Amino acid sequence: MYLFLINSLTLLPDNRNSHQLDSQIAMLQLFKELITDLEKQIEQLEKKDNRFSILRLITFSGFFISLVFALESRAAELFLAPFVLLLGFIGVLLWHNQNLATLRNKRTRKEIFENERACLQYQPNAYYQGAFFYDPEHDFSSDMDAFGKNSLFAYVNRAATGVGNQALAQWLTEKSSKEEILQRQAAVKELAARPDWCIGLRIQLFEKRIRDFQKENLPAIEKTVSPPKPLPFLVWLSRGILLASVLLIAFNAIHASILTVPLMVNIIINWYAFRYTQTIKVQLEGRERTLNEYYKILTELENQSWESEYLKAMQDKLSEHGAKASHAIRQLRQLSQKLDYSLNMALGAVLNYFFLWDIAIGLKISRWFDGHAEKTAQWFTTSGQLEALISLANIENNHPAWTYPLIHPSEKFIIRAREAGHPLINEKQRVCNDFTMESHNAISMITGSNMAGKSTFLRTLGVNIVLAHAGAPVCATQMEISHFPIMTYLTITDSLSENTSTFYREIKRLKKILDTARANHNTLLLLDEMLRGTNSADKARGSMAITRELIRHHIPAVIATHNLELAEMQKEFPENINNYFFDIIIEPDSTMRFDYKLKPGICNTFNASLLLKEIGIDVG
Repeated sequence: MYLFLINSLTLLPDNRNSHQLDSQIAMLQLFKELITDLEKQIEQLEKKDNRFSILRLITFSGFFISLVFALESRAAELFLAPFVLLLGFIGVLLWHNQNLATLRNKRTRKEIFENERACLQYQPNAYYQGAFFYDPEHDFSSDMDAFGKNSLFAYVNRAATGVGNQALAQWLTEKSSKEEILQRQAAVKELAARPDWCIGLRIQLFEKRIRDFQKENLPAIEKTVSPPKPLPFLVWLSRGILLASVLLIAFNAIHASILTVPLMVNIIINWYAFRYTQTIKVQLEGRERTLNEYYKILTELENQSWESEYLKAMQDKLSEHGAKASHAIRQLRQLSQKLDYSLNMALGAVLNYFFLWDIAIGLKISRWFDGHAEKTAQWFTTSGQLEALISLANIENNHPAWTYPLIHPSEKFIIRAREAGHPLINEKQRVCNDFTMESHNAISMITGSNMAGKSTFLRTLGVNIVLAHAGAPVCATQMEISHFPIMTYLTITDSLSENTSTFYREIKRLKKILDTARANHNTLLLLDEMLRGTNSADKARGSMAITRELIRHHIPAVIATHNLELAEMQKEFPENINNYFFDIIIEPDSTMRFDYKLKPGICNTFNASLLLKEIGIDVG
């Protein structure tokens, strides 16, 4: 049903602004219907749960009462009733457990759909928001609001595991090759065509999703200790002594007190191997739940038939050398569970003092490490990549009006975007713009009043390019870009910890940007009001000098500025600079209105004096 309803939403009008809004309304209605349907199913399952509880009580009570009567009468035919009631109780118990599993599944599915509906309304996401990955020194992630509350990561993320969050964060920040972007894009499309499968896997992982990457990220499983060399022999020696003792007692050849011999031998062996067994226990302590989550992901990835090269390659990584990753993880999970048997004091004493349980399981775990430990990092990375792909595929399913960008085959710089909007702005307020920029005129100068939309437009370009590089759909009708990295200069503040002023941090940031751009002339720079920390004369001269440097090195840049002298540089460099502006409409009553539409030319209307007048300062 979910897939059918999503597919039906693709038949929407072709007017882009209304298209996006209509798409959001349709998706909200879809999730409302799905949630309503699930609520009805949950209500029915809860009623069945109550009936099963009553039936369990009745069948067990009937079994107990009939068994008492049968034992008192000692009539053979009366034992048929408790036998039948016992079978009935077992059947009801099994059906009840199955109903509970279905009920949990439906409740989790409802919670996931409620979260999707909340995200479409730009409310907080139930998944991790990515604060751990925030880096103010990164080339662009801080300026693009990539991580943290109300961030791109927080909006997109649907990964439950640590490695899933890490994979998504890397794709949103690290440079990928053109081939990898295209392969990921094909994989995202394939997963987007299987929304029910993706939701099914997310349901299995949702309850145990991480809340804090720093605390809950899975460290690598690696061999930290080897067993003492004599230990395997000592285990076999202990078993031989125990078996010989039991046989001698069984044939009345010796008194049962002989069992103290294997007992004392095992106490000595346990003492000898104590450090080894404790190290193994510490390494696997609390891992069953985590291993179970990764087992689910690996099993689902292994058991599917994929068409995209990226997903096929991921699948191949899980079955190298003939052994399936899921089987190996299941084996380690089972060994870890067996190791926990000895946590019970009484049972542990019997298992260890007679059977060397911890040592025997520890030796099996060491053999597992020898065969598989080096591969686990690759397995977990692959499972994380699947979750990251599912997160990106969810964008298409939630936003059928968005499009996949074309990665231009040419090495020349190019951006062509039609009706591009900022994905983190609600469709009701979002204004979309067309924009083209090519290598022959690769400086776009944007002027405009305060609050007119200059900075938002820079972020619109940047965030959509970030999504494109990750392999995801973008918030545009059409988008075509060449393969290039980006660097930004939008939000610069002083630093008390580094004892540096805003202006000095600006200079450091500009130096880093220019050094990088000179090394790679294909780097796109998004610059917002350069040198704002100095006086207007220095700011104008410095900004013009930087612009000349960019032109000299043929470095593409989109520059937002209040400084009209920068825009006037088009007269000096008509082949290199294009001017655009965001307008302001001042009504007869002096109120301001913004349309947030990008227009060619230079802005000639500013609003600083009007804003000052609103707080009681008349500049005349």
